[in-house]
Amino acid sequence: MKNIVRLSLFMLLFPLVSCTQKPAVEPPADLIGEDTIVQMVAEQLVMESTVFNAPPTYDKDGLTRALYSQFFEKYKVTVPRYRSSLSYYFADKERMEDILNRAKGRIDAQNAALPNQ
Repeated sequence: MKNIVRLSLFMLLFPLVSCTQKPAVEPPADLIGEDTIVQMVAEQLVMESTVFNAPPTYDKDGLTRALYSQFFEKYKVTVPRYRSSLSYYFADKERMEDILNRAKGRIDAQNAALPNQ
């Protein structure tokens, strides 16, 4: 499970992070709050893990569409709003690391609360 979370983090962040210093990004007018972004990133990582671990015969595209549809409906945000908020927060490497660490902490806490199998 830990490797899947790490892989999901890499897949989520690779397109958002480059090797060069990015200029300061202005916050979007409809910026999603940082605590909500942490919650959303944690949930997104769990969703990606769910899709990744689905059986090979499962309709992963359909599962992805369904999960993301529920995700954006739950938080009442649009894809562009989520992306612009992520871009803003992740433009600052330290803030990005803090958000990812907090998201990982949420996932770890949820896993710890699960009964042992």
